[in-house]
Amino acid sequence: MQRCVAILIGLWLGMQLTVGYVVAPVLFAALPKMVAGNIAGSLFGIVGYAGLIVWFMAILLGRRLQERSFLPSRTIAWMVVLWCLLAVSQWLVTPVIVALKTGSQQWLLSLLGGSFGLWHGLSSSIYLATS
Repeated sequence: MQRCVAILIGLWLGMQLTVGYVVAPVLFAALPKMVAGNIAGSLFGIVGYAGLIVWFMAILLGRRLQERSFLPSRTIAWMVVLWCLLAVSQWLVTPVIVALKTGSQQWLLSLLGGSFGLWHGLSSSIYLATS
């Protein structure tokens, strides 16, 4: 089970780095901004949900290993922090960016305000931190 989760983490990290730092820049260089943004947004969504699933599995496995005293508790704490950052990005920041692009209402945007650039910068910072 440990090897399976380790392989999934490696695959997710590869997806994260490839989509964020190879595919997205190529899309924006080759396609109109709106088309590239839509494609990149779909890819980021896939990577985001994959990360949530993989790191949830890693946390569960880590807790089981911790019960046997094989894993330091701070390791699991860092996994939880990573999972929380992925969740914030996927379920809070991304819907605000979509609302700004489509001109629709969104509760967090109404509460905090901000421009597309601000929210995109926050999303990029979270993406970099999780990478």
